[in-house]
Amino acid sequence: MGRYIVTICWSVVYMLIVGFIAAPLTQNVFNLGEAAIIGVIFGVLFAAIIPTITAHSVKDKSEYTKLK
Repeated sequence: MGRYIVTICWSVVYMLIVGFIAAPLTQNVFNLGEAAIIGVIFGVLFAAIIPTITAHSVKDKSEYTKLK
């Protein structure tokens, strides 16, 4: 569970930074709410997908290997 929380928090932080930098470059207004929602969506996706991908590439006896 901690993996999901940390991944979501960092993805929200990174998305806020990217949105803050990209908004003036694209001549748009930075919207905090949209950037946070997109960060949460990407965080959930990454937290669910990355362990599944690494479970296929690493053969060990961890609980993530059983995600196949």
